[in-house]
Amino acid sequence: MFKFENKNNQMRYLFIILITSISFGQSKPKDLTEIHIYNIINTFDIETDPIMDIDFFEESYLREDNFLLLKTTDKKVVKKIYKSISQLRNYNKTQKDYNTHFGNERFKTMFVIKYNSHQDTLFYSTNTNEIYYKNYIVKDEKEEFKKSLSKEIIQFLYRDLASEREIIKNLRTNSISKNQILINNKNIFGYNRMQFEKEVAKINIIRTDSIILENVSETIVDYFIEDNKIVFHPDDEKVFLLILEDNNLKLTINSIDIKIGDSIDILKDKFNSSYTKWLKAHNFYNSDMKNITFFEIHFNDSIGGINFDILDNKISKIYIDYN
Repeated sequence: MFKFENKNNQMRYLFIILITSISFGQSKPKDLTEIHIYNIINTFDIETDPIMDIDFFEESYLREDNFLLLKTTDKKVVKKIYKSISQLRNYNKTQKDYNTHFGNERFKTMFVIKYNSHQDTLFYSTNTNEIYYKNYIVKDEKEEFKKSLSKEIIQFLYRDLASEREIIKNLRTNSISKNQILINNKNIFGYNRMQFEKEVAKINIIRTDSIILENVSETIVDYFIEDNKIVFHPDDEKVFLLILEDNNLKLTINSIDIKIGDSIDILKDKFNSSYTKWLKAHNFYNSDMKNITFFEIHFNDSIGGINFDILDNKISKIYIDYN
């Protein structure tokens, strides 16, 4: 049973149901347009991850790094799939309860069918050949739904995405000495705030915030040079993290000057292993997602390293972790 906090939330829920649901008996729609298929990468513990509703699925599992998306606008394919869905009313239906789960052994693929001004949603299990649709679970006993899918969709659904991504995660990256990183031509490892401001640049923004930990109030101080954040360790007050978001601080890594907005290709020659890992991760994710991917270089003489956010093949943010 859903509990609504206020009337606005209730109206929002009813509106979502109105635009996302189509009854089993509805007549065949006109001008079918497209299907979006979301294939979840991570699997979940089927004892602890019950289906609550579509919103719960989207908020909990559809993170940008946890699914691949396939789109088709082939009207013949869309019509075949819709026709197979209309046959579901002829099968034995089991009403959904809170023991229904997503995961490796159950539903982990969501179909969103869009046409006219309507949108219909269902979930499909490649392992059990079941369909979760309008709070019912239906066994596709004659494989009507599966037969309606194109070869491209079938190949997409049966990929072992978790294993593919794990292989990429385990690929080697390049490593360098932390002393090969220069900020404004200075090796800042071990610098405290006074040294940093004297030899590198003056901090021009200080922000404070208070947090409560175990009933004790603690003040957090953040230091910035424009949009670039400098974090000093609370114990020895030495710099241990830089987050660069603009080019007001000059960054040199292994004799290469690197700026926000540079193409990823600037790192390719000297950091080929890291580049290969990044490229495989980039190709793994669907380009339509426009998601940020990560380029990693580790330190070979201490814990920590450098991470780059890559968006549209360009460096958008840089993290230097001396921790």
